[in-house]
Amino acid sequence: MDFSTPLDEISLAALKRDCRRTQEKVYRDYSRAAWNLAVRLSGSEATAWDAVQNGFVKAFEKIAQLERADRFGAWLRRIVVNQVMDAGRRSMDPLPEHHEPVEADPDHDGALDLVRALSRLDAQDRAVLWLHDVEGLTHAEIAETLDQSVPWSKTRLSRARAKARQWLQAPMYAPAGSDAGTESTNTTKRSMPHGR
Repeated sequence: MDFSTPLDEISLAALKRDCRRTQEKVYRDYSRAAWNLAVRLSGSEATAWDAVQNGFVKAFEKIAQLERADRFGAWLRRIVVNQVMDAGRRSMDPLPEHHEPVEADPDHDGALDLVRALSRLDAQDRAVLWLHDVEGLTHAEIAETLDQSVPWSKTRLSRARAKARQWLQAPMYAPAGSDAGTESTNTTKRSMPHGR
């Protein structure tokens, strides 16, 4: 089940009565979509699980504010995004700024580069890019979810795409000080594994 799957009116009424069985069912139905979104936005499984757990607790506590059952998925998505963003503001450290190029591996999977590029984006850029390009939200929906304006969403998406494109077109990177990007004039050393 994903966020676009509507909740029925009976389930919404049961949630408003604090029915634990319905809470468990709703959690089982929506937790996978919530976790996938949270892990993509945060780049961390631990942060994602915390955001999902806190998001469901908050959703169940605030369920009385939700008037229409068919809006539950979008409402829960917004709560999860906000939980991830709050966690990011509290604890997300940027990746190291100093990187050196690494020689490309011929068997390298491009998906790994995409994951690395996404992880290098700041939390808001990553959220806008993911919500628009993967989740399919419009700029108006992103603006509403992140409590921002539509022009802000468009600008952040443009910048995020440009940064990600730049990182994807550049050579792979490794932290400075590693031996991965160092050039060697000794061809024997370069061709042998582990410098032997």
